[in-house]
Amino acid sequence: MSDPLTQQNIVVVEDDELTSESLRHYFEEHNEVAVFGSAEDLLAQVDNLSAANLFIIDYRLPGMDGVELFQKLKHSYTDAKFICISGEMSMELASRINDIGFDALILKPFDFSILEKNISSLTEA
Repeated sequence: MSDPLTQQNIVVVEDDELTSESLRHYFEEHNEVAVFGSAEDLLAQVDNLSAANLFIIDYRLPGMDGVELFQKLKHSYTDAKFICISGEMSMELASRINDIGFDALILKPFDFSILEKNISSLTEA
């Protein structure tokens, strides 16, 4: 069985530069990683992306939020997994993210081992 944390085409949409660069640095050795600072930046380049199979999207983004972005992407990337990351946590948010169809919700700041476990369980499913 191959390592679920390698050979992924990962798209990160995060407006916090420290978080986005941490994610890029963490994944880029064994994966293709594209980082965008806003939903609009991603949508402007979506035709140039490789076949992304994992999206890590911040809930609160400038302009279009992560939920709106997810709703625009999910029909074009039906085999992809979508993880929402958020600096806020509530039962309402967790329920909304789940109802909309995100595959996971992870609270920021996150421990990379938690992110790894989520990705592993999603890609092995």
